Amino acid sequence: MVHKGWIKMRHLEQSRSRGRVALLGLFLCSLSHIQASVAASARDQVAPSSERQWAPPNLPGYENALQRDAPGALQKGKELVDPRKEYTLPDLIDLAQQLNPATRAAWQNAKQALALVGVSKSAYYPFLSLAAAAGYTRFFVPFPNLVVNQAALKKALASGGSVQSAISLTEANPLHYDVLYQSELTMKWLLFDFGQREATVNAARENLLMANVAFNATHQRLVLEVSQSFYAYNLTRESVKVAESASQTANTVHSAVEARVTTGLATQPELLQAQQQLAQSQFDLEKARGSERDAFVDLMEAIGLSPAIQIRITEDFTGSVHFDLQTPLATFVTHALSQRPDLIASLAKVRAAEDKIKGVKASYFPKITALAGVGYGGERISFGSSLGSNTFDSSAPTFGASLAFDLPLFDGFLRDRSLQAARAELQAASEQLEQDRDDAVRQVWKSYTDLRTALRREAAATALLNSSQGAYDAVLASFKQGLSTYTDVVTNETKLTSARNAAFETRSAIYQAATSLAYAMGELGHSAKTKNLTSGKMRK
Repeated sequence: MVHKGWIKMRHLEQSRSRGRVALLGLFLCSLSHIQASVAASARDQVAPSSERQWAPPNLPGYENALQRDAPGALQKGKELVDPRKEYTLPDLIDLAQQLNPATRAAWQNAKQALALVGVSKSAYYPFLSLAAAAGYTRFFVPFPNLVVNQAALKKALASGGSVQSAISLTEANPLHYDVLYQSELTMKWLLFDFGQREATVNAARENLLMANVAFNATHQRLVLEVSQSFYAYNLTRESVKVAESASQTANTVHSAVEARVTTGLATQPELLQAQQQLAQSQFDLEKARGSERDAFVDLMEAIGLSPAIQIRITEDFTGSVHFDLQTPLATFVTHALSQRPDLIASLAKVRAAEDKIKGVKASYFPKITALAGVGYGGERISFGSSLGSNTFDSSAPTFGASLAFDLPLFDGFLRDRSLQAARAELQAASEQLEQDRDDAVRQVWKSYTDLRTALRREAAATALLNSSQGAYDAVLASFKQGLSTYTDVVTNETKLTSARNAAFETRSAIYQAATSLAYAMGELGHSAKTKNLTSGKMRK
């Protein structure tokens, strides 16, 4: 009986000791939070009035930190740029994939998803914990003395009566129960859960797939942005050339009008109109140069380079996407519906929602868990008023193992509501997949139509440019001979400038539409895939 009492007191002391440690830890944690709150109270302020700007107390620290990083931002990517090299479109894409932070962020998201797969798999392994404590804790346990009346006991035995009258308990000094140290290693291992862990792992794997295809989609989107910015920049450079040519043409016409005014073949109003046209051409030239600088900044932003970096960019479209439009449109659509990253991610989201439903359904069933523990501790028991008398020290290992059966009966409808939410999530994911399919078909169809239209416009734009150039040359020569009016010259000059712009815009539109088609199919950046549908030349 005494031994069982000691065991109970030992377990009681262990639980009380753990409770004291937990309370002490909670107190220290709360104290640290209070100190942090007091320290931050000086920063937790707002502007005293809504009428004017205000400088928060902690604003200079943020400004100084940003100022320290400013020089590096102006030189971002300088070490990767060769000032003697002329960069083609593939070279610019390669730079963007190294410098643009979007690709690095998508990569880190994929790594995070991979780590979460490992987190979900950890449920298959046992959980071990080690706790140890050393100190001194004393309990005062009343322990009465047992007094036996020998005469009464003999009488009771002789007469066959009860012996309880011969036994009595008297008050004595308390028993001192001291805990000196205690260590314990515990294990908890979930053995069976009706597939809940498997569903969780499968959902995490689907999330990993979504992160991986999102990483690929980020690269494809980056290739699209750099390509479109490259085409837009080259278009503005061509526009500058057209504006320069228009300015030279306006200067030629102005000189011709001046010559005719000198000979009396032109009037003063015609000369003023020529001066106006020359000023207009110079204004258009400066405007085109401004657009060129803006397009260069946009291209540098898409790459991830600082606009302050000196870089030479080719005007050649080498490395651009080329499609053989003899391929049926249905083939393009089929490829898009089977390989676009957003569609793959949408399908993975549907499957992740299905796994989530399986996990919620598995939570309705019981779980079987293995529990085990081994430890070692030291205790002391003292009797009597003197601490040095009747003292017993003991240290011994403790161990145990058991199987636990856990079946939640009522959880406030938590599982029911979770199952409803999971089913709604699955339905929403399915509808989103359907919408993404429709968007993919629409984007492929539109890009394909834009490409065919741009190709057909190319021949018309070339013919328009040739005819406009011939008409302008003839009218200008006729004007110099006094056979045409100034109005005829200005009209044909304007048409020639428009035809030049149309020719360059059509050429850029072809490559932009081809790039958009490759992006809509989910093949932009996958040269091996694109080659299967290209012939090296875009054909009608």
